[in-house]
Amino acid sequence: MQLKMKPNSVIIANLGLNKSGKVHKWFTDTCALHMDKYTPYRHGDLAKSVVVNGVVNKENVTEDTIIYRGDYACYVYYGMRQDGTHVIKNWTKDVHKDAGPYWDQRMWSAEKYKVIREVQNHFDKRGNK
Repeated sequence: MQLKMKPNSVIIANLGLNKSGKVHKWFTDTCALHMDKYTPYRHGDLAKSVVVNGVVNKENVTEDTIIYRGDYACYVYYGMRQDGTHVIKNWTKDVHKDAGPYWDQRMWSAEKYKVIREVQNHFDKRGNK
């Protein structure tokens, strides 16, 4: 008996698991939505560059990248100012109570199973269409 299979790259693409596939895009959007409450928020400019009222900003969220706009985004992400002083003491937790540096890692640590379940449920219900 001979078994013919398509190459892995074709199978992965057909399932939407490749870099520009539907599953990957949905995963990135889901991560952006979950990261929102971990993103520092004073006036909202940084957080709103990615998620506005629960909707992903497609200018800054692509199939595999989430970009937080602002000259200060890098410093806030690492929790430091340009002069090396900590930013954390200036953050407010009024809007985003879980906010802090390395918000992608904080979100993934706290919510990875929820994100995975949401993505899995979405594609179990809708398929790759």
